[in-house]
Amino acid sequence: MNIEFYFDPSCPFCWITSRWLLQISTKRDVNIKWTPFSLALKNNELKEDAELTPYTDSHVSAHRVLRVMVAAEKLGTPIIDLYTRFGISFHLGEEKLNNELISEILKEYKLPNELLSEADNTMIDNTLRKNIAGAIELAGKDIGVPTIIFTNSNGKKQGYFGPVLEKLPEIDDSLKIWDALTTLALQSSFYELKRQRPNSMPDVVSTAHC
Repeated sequence: MNIEFYFDPSCPFCWITSRWLLQISTKRDVNIKWTPFSLALKNNELKEDAELTPYTDSHVSAHRVLRVMVAAEKLGTPIIDLYTRFGISFHLGEEKLNNELISEILKEYKLPNELLSEADNTMIDNTLRKNIAGAIELAGKDIGVPTIIFTNSNGKKQGYFGPVLEKLPEIDDSLKIWDALTTLALQSSFYELKRQRPNSMPDVVSTAHC
């Protein structure tokens, strides 16, 4: 099965879902296309007069990282590898998504440090805007990350925001969630299943062993 997964490095829920997908992909025939999705762009947080929220700083920092990821992918580095590396530092190591971390990871992956300048290259935003537009076309305007695009039983693509996981399940439960999700997601008549999100923050530490 081919799916497309949209991610932003700043989102802890998206991080857990990405680890879940990697976990189930070792047991299920699934090919994942990892697609950057900038919450800063989606929420118009890059404008000088943007209304600040508690998440604005992390969204904007992640946006700069996404620019570097897009540029690095063009040089042949798998974007999932970079997402994983930044995610470990940010979500598990509680490091900031700043120039120091970008330089450190570029060095680790033997990428030219000149790529650091791509963090401020607004031309890359054209690619990120296209990604957002593609996700919205298939899943609707009120999405964020994680978002997954499937091909339904009629052969057409349709997308969903989610699944949103509070923590990374054990492998057996992860597979049950995947099997149930795909059963629903591949039906052209199905479009939403939702409940209230808990007040607590997601347990990103549960992904440490993944």
